[in-house]
Amino acid sequence: MVGETGIYITWVTGSILISIAMIPIFKPPYAKISADGFIDMFRRYWAHMIVVFSVYLWKDLLDGLDRVLMANTQLDMTFLVFAIEGDTVLWVQDGLRTDFLDVAMTHFYVMGFMTATFSSFVYPIYFDDRHMADRVSLSMFWVYVLAVPFYLFLNVKVTGNYIQGMDTIAYDLTPEIHNWFNRIDPFTNGMPSLHIGLPFAIWLSMHRWDEDGRWKRYRRFLLVFILLTSVSIVYLGIHWIVDIIGGMVVAIMAVNLTGKTQGPIWRYADERLFTRRLARILDDPIGSIKRTFNSSVSILEPLKEPGKNQTGAIILALLLMTGSVILWDVTHQRISIEEAESPTSASGSGEWLVWVEDSEDGVSITAENVSSGENRTIGGEIWLDPPRVATSGSCFVVFSENRADYFEQDDAEGTLEPLFRKETSENITDLSIASDSNGKRKLAIMLEGKLVLVDTQDESEKLLELNSNSSVIASFGPLIAISEKSTSGPLVNITSVESDLVITIPLEPRSDERTDRSIENSGVTLEFENSSVVELELESNWLVATVDVGQFNRTILVDTLSFNQSIISNPRWDSSSPSIGNGMVAFLQVTRDDLNTFGGDSDRNNDLYVHYLESGQTDQLTNDEDVDQSLPQTLSKGIAFIEEDEQGQKTLGVHSFEDTIEDRNRLLLQATVLVPIPLIFLWVTQSFGADQILTRQV
Repeated sequence: MVGETGIYITWVTGSILISIAMIPIFKPPYAKISADGFIDMFRRYWAHMIVVFSVYLWKDLLDGLDRVLMANTQLDMTFLVFAIEGDTVLWVQDGLRTDFLDVAMTHFYVMGFMTATFSSFVYPIYFDDRHMADRVSLSMFWVYVLAVPFYLFLNVKVTGNYIQGMDTIAYDLTPEIHNWFNRIDPFTNGMPSLHIGLPFAIWLSMHRWDEDGRWKRYRRFLLVFILLTSVSIVYLGIHWIVDIIGGMVVAIMAVNLTGKTQGPIWRYADERLFTRRLARILDDPIGSIKRTFNSSVSILEPLKEPGKNQTGAIILALLLMTGSVILWDVTHQRISIEEAESPTSASGSGEWLVWVEDSEDGVSITAENVSSGENRTIGGEIWLDPPRVATSGSCFVVFSENRADYFEQDDAEGTLEPLFRKETSENITDLSIASDSNGKRKLAIMLEGKLVLVDTQDESEKLLELNSNSSVIASFGPLIAISEKSTSGPLVNITSVESDLVITIPLEPRSDERTDRSIENSGVTLEFENSSVVELELESNWLVATVDVGQFNRTILVDTLSFNQSIISNPRWDSSSPSIGNGMVAFLQVTRDDLNTFGGDSDRNNDLYVHYLESGQTDQLTNDEDVDQSLPQTLSKGIAFIEEDEQGQKTLGVHSFEDTIEDRNRLLLQATVLVPIPLIFLWVTQSFGADQILTRQV
């Protein structure tokens, strides 16, 4: 997907052209430049290319895994980094801030990094310096490998998303650049900085193994590049100063690891040896099989009399297996509800989830307690078309344009029948479930220009006149929130089923001036005065409103006690379907390259996001470009949502926030805790036994 954006193609093309243009400047003294060199390097160094570019094959997978792990475990270590260095990086940004540097450093941050890494790898293989190519390519590989544990388990947010008053300049320069960064960066991979770690590892490799000084000029170039990069990543609101130190430490570790592994690895992976082996196999296939078998057997010889190396390898394997099991369970918290074969809509509250299915056999409705697994079929008169559902705790309403059936969960078994049915001659615009101070449920049914409150016990009604622009309602306890459209922008009126007092809250769908200006510069019209509320959710003192600002929606969170409000969705992307409960807001967002596309024209599906009310943090729960998420519902122990794949197949799942370690994996984890005890004792005795002590004395 990243390759489909124009800015990405521009950066890649620019970095390649710059690297080629710099060849005469940094070529070794002995070297000659020819077009054949580009052809030969593919033939001679294809294995080196596989080693280096393999990181791009699993980077997207790891970034997606990091997003899920961060959302599920909240492994956020940013506060520790902030405690160490405070807002020092803010001084740099404020002291140097100019519009020219915003643009220049953003392009240098991406294209400069591409140029440095591309040229550092290509130059040694183009000039056929196998001695340096072996070491540089491995150092680049080991930098990525060593950084993976930090990115998965030591999440550090970018400075612009954490420090108050700090801007993420590079990420927000233009909508296109913003969307590109979002696709390739989870924004929590601060420590260590690969923009420092990778070029520093390359410089260190050349400094260590450039025995005749042929790469002296290029080493100087790398030092200047590292210095400028250090300034740019701090200025742009991306990295902390500690991240720079971390990048240098990882680079040092990678180069040391290269020194120990480059001999054994290239003894087997050298392209020249591969050609010889292939010729031997073609000449004597049976003999080659025998030699391969004998070599495999010889590898197992040390296991006959295992020493500390073999014991240590077993301990390391157990640790990796334990970590893999935990990582798998933590990042696979989606529970599929098998009874839901083709859900069209769903609504949930507390422990109950109600969904509607539309199949060849007709419309069916099911309720399930996601904690106990209790399942109830919903009865009543047959629905010709799939209805909508509104829930509140253990009660819910199934409704269409002119009919509403009210249900309450009970301890009985079998089909659950409605307690009563409400039919209207006017179309039902929206519906929610409220209650008075005594706990009596009341249906708030919005018709055109009026609101009808229906008592669920005696079915008595109370009529409230509404503004004709009202179209959406939400309720919590006795409070009812009602949308209204005005000439100055959207409003929400909050009233009570027990009084006529009305509180009006004006909504502010505008983002910061820089963001809105960049969106409008991209050709998108923002209609703030003509904006309207399209969805409402209410719980306790929190109000969530989705506001249509023209060509896409923004989701706004309002504290009804203080009237403080903030846009919790990304102001550049379309958001929808908010659901609030249990200290979180679940909603959908659609990321796309072209903000002028909307709805069905979007080239990317909805992804599920969750905003935590206490911390103010927003995390992405799903990250699958081939699956469309819809109708998220916050439950007491997770979030339910509908997924639709490319073939149109729909499934209903629940993302659980509870302990997800499976029983079979618990036994495995318990075993891996007990088994290392004797193994560690054995390793210690092997490492510090009498033979080793005697050897040291001699």
